[in-house]
Amino acid sequence: MKKQDGASTLVVVLMLFLLGMLVLAGQTQQYEMRFRRIHQERAALAQWNMAFTLLAWGTQQQWSPATDWLCQVPANGAGRACMRQISQARVLLAASPETPAEEHNEKAHLILWRWGTPTDTGITWLPQGWIDFCPLSENKACILP
Repeated sequence: MKKQDGASTLVVVLMLFLLGMLVLAGQTQQYEMRFRRIHQERAALAQWNMAFTLLAWGTQQQWSPATDWLCQVPANGAGRACMRQISQARVLLAASPETPAEEHNEKAHLILWRWGTPTDTGITWLPQGWIDFCPLSENKACILP
């Protein structure tokens, strides 16, 4: 019988080992990308929930009519709600989960808007009056203080 040194077997085992390492490295990258995406999705949902909460909170506050933005901050300090009278028959409520300092970052910030009508007893908020983009024609008018 011939004596075999097993070099080819060792090469095959090393190739399988390297192939397995490449597959595991690829899966690790996939999991990291999915984890980041899930984290971003959770953060976005939390931001939407906070904006809706602030919008609902803002509808329960006492507002005085003003042509400039008037803002109120809830007790927990999470974001703010601002109101502005657009015309005699329209007011606009804006709710943002960010603080003014956070809004100056490069990332896009979320502001929800809701239409209302002033009455003698307060403000009547339109039941289907909320939107997720600024309805005002001037961009400067959409900037909250």
